Amino acid sequence: MLFYKFQITCELKADKNIGNSIEMKRAFKFHLSDLSAALSEGIDGDKVRVLIHRARQNVFQMLVAVDGFQELTTAKLTRLLEKFFSDREDFGIKNVKVKDLEEITAMKFSKIFDRANRSENFNFDYFQINQDLGLDCLENRTFRLTEAICPVKRLSFESAKKDAQTLLADETFKEEFERIYSKENVHHFYGQPVHYKILAGNTNAALSLSNLLVATLYTNKRLVSRRLNIITNVTDNCYDESDFERILENAAGGTVVIELSGERVNTGQFAHAYEQVVEFIAETVKRYQRNTLCIFIELVDKPGFAPQLTSRLQDDLHIIELHEGAGNRETALRYLKDLMETSDSSMSLYTDEELLEALGDKLTFSASDIYGIREKLFNSSLKNKTYPAYREIDRLKVETEEKNNDAYSDFQEMIGLKEQKALIEQIIAAHRVQKMRTDMNLEKQKTALHMSFTGTPGTAKTTVARLIAQILARDGVLKTGRFVECGRADLVAKYVGWTAKAVRDKFREARGGVLFIDEAYSLSDGEHMTFGDEAINTIVQEMENHRDDVIVIFAGYPDKMKDFLNRNEGLRSRIAFHVNFPDYTPDELTEIFKLMARRRGFEISEEVAEHCKQIFKRVAKKKNFGNGRFVRTLLEQAWLKQAQRIVQLKGEVTKEDLTGFKVEDFDVNIDKKYRDERKLGFVR
Repeated sequence: MLFYKFQITCELKADKNIGNSIEMKRAFKFHLSDLSAALSEGIDGDKVRVLIHRARQNVFQMLVAVDGFQELTTAKLTRLLEKFFSDREDFGIKNVKVKDLEEITAMKFSKIFDRANRSENFNFDYFQINQDLGLDCLENRTFRLTEAICPVKRLSFESAKKDAQTLLADETFKEEFERIYSKENVHHFYGQPVHYKILAGNTNAALSLSNLLVATLYTNKRLVSRRLNIITNVTDNCYDESDFERILENAAGGTVVIELSGERVNTGQFAHAYEQVVEFIAETVKRYQRNTLCIFIELVDKPGFAPQLTSRLQDDLHIIELHEGAGNRETALRYLKDLMETSDSSMSLYTDEELLEALGDKLTFSASDIYGIREKLFNSSLKNKTYPAYREIDRLKVETEEKNNDAYSDFQEMIGLKEQKALIEQIIAAHRVQKMRTDMNLEKQKTALHMSFTGTPGTAKTTVARLIAQILARDGVLKTGRFVECGRADLVAKYVGWTAKAVRDKFREARGGVLFIDEAYSLSDGEHMTFGDEAINTIVQEMENHRDDVIVIFAGYPDKMKDFLNRNEGLRSRIAFHVNFPDYTPDELTEIFKLMARRRGFEISEEVAEHCKQIFKRVAKKKNFGNGRFVRTLLEQAWLKQAQRIVQLKGEVTKEDLTGFKVEDFDVNIDKKYRDERKLGFVR
């Protein structure tokens, strides 16, 4: 559905039976009501619905909604109206001239239509038209819909490349523009051959790139509409949602942009909560993908359900992945100034020197970086420039221990793991040297980075794998840093032919990141050995297919992993690094305990640390005692014991009471379990 507003001027035939101006006004009002009703019923085979929303004697302000895949032009609309009025001579209108035809959003159309409905001059079936045009689906609680009209009507190839550079777009955009502007293509709308996923740091940067992409497609007649339907804040209740489906249906010939991070912070339960949403959106997109262009936005730090959805659609849609790029300080300054000019007028108060200072010491910037800097400058301008009376007011300060969220710092802070830390340094160094070779036009050295992690439970295998994904993404070794964890249940299906697809889906989900296969040896266990073998064979094949964009990490117990890899030479030969995670020593467990406690805001005295060290000496002798998991459980149970002690205190509770432990707080269940040497019975 395409929406426009326009104006017509015309001549009205004089009625000889009308004697004065009052009678003329009454007659005009009567004719206007009939005219409004007739136009609203549709012209050109009911494909074009015309609504009058303001009128005087020979000038009409109008809306028009078009159902079809033909862009409406002034010439075509003029012909349609001339034919309509020639067929309906009773309205007495001739010499129709169409002016100011402009595509508008459905929301703007709806707002003007609502205002016209409140007037007594016009006659149309408001509720039926509202439903027919899909205007009743513009507000919804399970997602947020906004709209935009791409500002550029036609864009040359050179201008598109220049704009991409200005917006700090990656080379993937330039490559796609070459395909879009290719002379081999037919310049006519027949449907959507491909769809897109834009990977960016924030939504604003992705939407700027989406606007540019739509402009290039519209220029080459791959779209008939410049309207973007932008869906964000998708909740986990957005399944079987008719409004969502209607938006995709009404966007035929145009674009729907779907931001896939969801409305909540990504937690371990996130993917599970959005399973129905992924299924629903995937099926809806597949139904309307022929005529409606879909642009999916994935945010680097908040991927949400993007991996699951794109994996789900991979076999049914041709999705091209485009990336936000980066630029130098000069390019970043120019982009920042452009953003300032389109922002509030107070932003223009910043000098070039102030803008350069805001850029800091960085040498390269992404579009997301620039949007973040602009937001900070805007907030600062309100306080320091627009409302200078607040210039001297300080921020409210809350004393808390600063949390370092940098994955590399977190990794370096972990206790032990010397071999693992050295491995990461090698990979990062190799990537930097690889870049130097590329800059000097030397041949690239291809190196597989697949790994095997062996160790008992609680030795930080999963934690290290997750941090590796983030660190290698930060340094450009991986594109997204996505971390996909799976096991036998995720890879081995119940029926013949399903297993290979399940494995391929996981690899697609992990593109640009790490696929972590826990207890990998279980793939060759169980009743259905054939299915397990199929999973392993497919994994070997996909490791080769995705050697440049997925790092596979296998994890499990040392002995079982050794047997597993020895039974499959093809798999073993593709694993570049075999890393053992030994059990922690009592001293290391004590340091881990102190680190966990500090991160949770506790102070550990020497007496408590020594007491816990003795506990660790005792339990470290037990088989499979849990390592870091034991430490975490001990700390959590001690906190519960501390809480019970504190609520029984008489008098004022101090900060020291809340942040400190006593030795008796560690007389807990998890320690008693290992002190009890009995093989049977309950712990008392």
